[in-house]
Amino acid sequence: MKNSDIKINFTGNVNEENARAFINELKNLITENPESTSLTIYISSPGGSVDIAVELFHFLKLLDCKIRTVNISCVNSAAVIIFAAGEERISLPCSSFYVHSVSKHLSGDFTADDLLREAREMSANTDKVATILANISNKNKSYWKRLMKKGCLLTSKKAKELGLVNDISEYK
Repeated sequence: MKNSDIKINFTGNVNEENARAFINELKNLITENPESTSLTIYISSPGGSVDIAVELFHFLKLLDCKIRTVNISCVNSAAVIIFAAGEERISLPCSSFYVHSVSKHLSGDFTADDLLREAREMSANTDKVATILANISNKNKSYWKRLMKKGCLLTSKKAKELGLVNDISEYK
């Protein structure tokens, strides 16, 4: 595969199991194709863990190749962070993105201090996500925080207007 593009899918929830499987598959593909200079990631995900998504974002940014991310149906919630790792970010015309405030499912008994610590963590994660989105788009961090606070489903066209998407690609 001389100067070929490595292609890989990220589908399903953003969780530790899927992230580890994705990283392992990607490492294998890179090992098998050391001369490759670009990576295309096809994404369809309902989202999941923000912490795992940020970890994947940083892992992808550390790779020594051009990264292209493609939304093939829906890129929601934490999956938007993975999508943001692409230098070239493409969406199919009927694909969508959903951004919202960082939330966390809690169960059990908690003290007020426990709840405050969780609230601070969610606020810090919201700030991380808004910073990542501001760095790749033509909107600032406060804009993304406002959009996340109200929860917003973005069409491909709207995502392109905001700079989240570089190009809307027709089917080939």
